Amino acid sequence: MIAASYIFIVLFLSVMLEVMAGSSGVIIPLAALAVFYFSMVYGWRVGLFLGFVSGLAVDMLYGRDIPVSALSYAAVSGVTVFWLLKGETKDFYLHIVPGIMSAAIAVMPVLIFNSNEIAISGFANFALLFLFSLTAGAFCLPFLIIFLDMLSEWLGMELYKSARENIEERM
Repeated sequence: MIAASYIFIVLFLSVMLEVMAGSSGVIIPLAALAVFYFSMVYGWRVGLFLGFVSGLAVDMLYGRDIPVSALSYAAVSGVTVFWLLKGETKDFYLHIVPGIMSAAIAVMPVLIFNSNEIAISGFANFALLFLFSLTAGAFCLPFLIIFLDMLSEWLGMELYKSARENIEERM
């Protein structure tokens, strides 16, 4: 029960921070990064569900007609499966790679489906917004992993750094 409460609070805060940052004109995919973390710790099936629900919440808060974030955040679980099989979970600097991949998967469909609003401001703004979100994903994921692992260890729950050892249970 504590794990469900923990997941809800972290996803709620990440969705709220993402929407607050988005209201000022920047895309920081915090909810997608939290989905990446939880799908590494609790498995890709949990991540698929959490990605869909948190993406749906983001879409509803933005008032989008097409729930593109719900599908793209759920697709972040694919990055998790790839990273569990090929990547490393203990090196701090290597988490830049899944941060960039998760941010690209989360942001690119949103930018494509909203391209008519972005086309008015020009391609340079589109590219700058995309590069900023990739940089934010690369910067935020390693620190999010450290922070959430410290919190999980304090609460006595499963850790991200031990996700690689639990790979047989996750697949």
